[in-house]
Order: sequence, then structure tokens, then C-alpha cells
Amino acid sequence: MFAVIICTIFFCKLENIQADVYKNGLITVKHEKLPVKRDGHRIQLNHPYKLTGDFVTKVLSDIYYEEKGLFKRKETLRVFQDEEIKKLVPLIAQAFSVAMPTQVIAATSYSYRMILSDKKNYCILFVADRSLNIVFGSVHKFQTFNDVMSEKKKYLTTRENPARKRRSSFWKLIPSSGQRLEPGHENWLDIDLSNEMYK
Repeated sequence: MFAVIICTIFFCKLENIQADVYKNGLITVKHEKLPVKRDGHRIQLNHPYKLTGDFVTKVLSDIYYEEKGLFKRKETLRVFQDEEIKKLVPLIAQAFSVAMPTQVIAATSYSYRMILSDKKNYCILFVADRSLNIVFGSVHKFQTFNDVMSEKKKYLTTRENPARKRRSSFWKLIPSSGQRLEPGHENWLDIDLSNEMYK
């Protein structure tokens, strides 16, 4: 009987760990307890929250950025590619549906796969005051195969907080219709959930 109880407790703990991390290949979506602040005050999160797959697809498809620097490309570029979005959508929707009020959703994905290299996107997502917030720490950050494998090993303990950043030296987000930048940030999008274009 004692052994059964111990096994049950262990299984429950294992289930809780697995329920916080959602994966599809190298794409990872997980819950993180990160302090997200606005004007010096911690933001109250409206979690859990139900987001439809169609809504998440529309949002991710409409996120664009511009490169900075001497060798930048002049055109506006999409952050997420179609295959990347297909894998991210169900993971993000599921993570939001069971997130605690103290947890944000952290998403790590890779696009533009080349020989032994990838480009990494990393962001956190959360709902507050009827708005979906998406805050990026990395956009198309070049990763070698060894970098990707190293990050795959340590992703469970990585706790980067993009909300503490304001800008990158290499890129800035370009808001689409229905989106706006958080004041003072080039890496933080605010999307009104009541906007008709996302319904």
C-alpha cells in the first residue's frame, strides 16, 4: 500500500512537469513564473484563457519586424513561417487553457532551417486587461546546430524575461493593423482581443 502511494505521488509530480511543457520537435511552449511589470507595477494576468486555433494563427501570421544595422534588408519581414505557425498554434492554445494566473506562456521556435543551422524566435505571451501581449527576446537569432542542441538540454531551467528588454540592436517589431507597441518598447506587441479583425 505504501509503495502504491509513493508511486502515485511520483506519477502525479511527473504529470505536472509534463503538463507545463509542450513540444513538437525543437519547438517548445511552456509555462513560466516570470514577473511582468508595466510602469513599475506587476501586471495581473487573466489566466487561464481560451484562445481558438484560428485566432492564434491569425495573430502569429501578422507579426512583422524590420532589421537594423549596416547589412539590414530593407523590406518588412514575417517573424514566424507557415510551418512554424502550424506547430506553435495547438501548443500555445493548450498552454493558455491551463495556465495559472501567475504564469506566462514562453515559446521557443526555429525558422529558416539551413545546413546545420537555424534562426531562433523566443517570446512570452500573456493576456491582461482584455489584451494579448507578445514580448520578444529573440527574433531570427542565428543558431548553429551545436547551439540548438545545447539549448535543448537547458530549456527547462532557462528563465529569460523579455519584458525587461526594450529593444534589440538587430531588429524591431512593426505593428500590423489591430496591434500596437507597448510604450517605450520595440519588442512588445499589445493586441486588443475585442478587435473585430481577430474575430
